[in-house]
Formats: sequence, C-alpha cells, structure tokens
Amino acid sequence: MGVRDRKERKSMRIRIDKSLCNGCETCVNHCPDVFMMWGMYMKAVFEVTHPEKYQQRVREAADLCPKQAISID
Repeated sequence: MGVRDRKERKSMRIRIDKSLCNGCETCVNHCPDVFMMWGMYMKAVFEVTHPEKYQQRVREAADLCPKQAISID
C-alpha cells in the first residue's frame, strides 16, 4: 500500500437513522468491535478508523439491519 492509498481512506463514516432504528442490536451482534462502542448513547454519525479491518463486517451489519437504518460513507 502506497502513501497515497493510506491517506485516501483513514476512516469510514457510519450513519444511523435513529428514526428508523428499533434497537434490535443486530449490528452489535454482528460487529461488536464497531457498534458496541456507543453503549446506551448511540451516535447518529461516527467515524471508524482502520476501515480495512472493519469494512466487510460493517457492510454486512448494515445489510442485516431489519430497518435499513445504517448507511456507510
């Protein structure tokens, strides 16, 4: 990986539409390293560092969300 590649993608932004989220915790169960960090105070938008480590699991969690409340930038 070159220097340019590392600079291009330092984080991944996740958005949770809190008006759609029903709190089922499917995302937490699928990818706890990312989604459990909020605790009781889920943020609507947050950044995940090291996206190469979590990108696949986060995308799967978004696909599994029954309310489709998770989007990824």
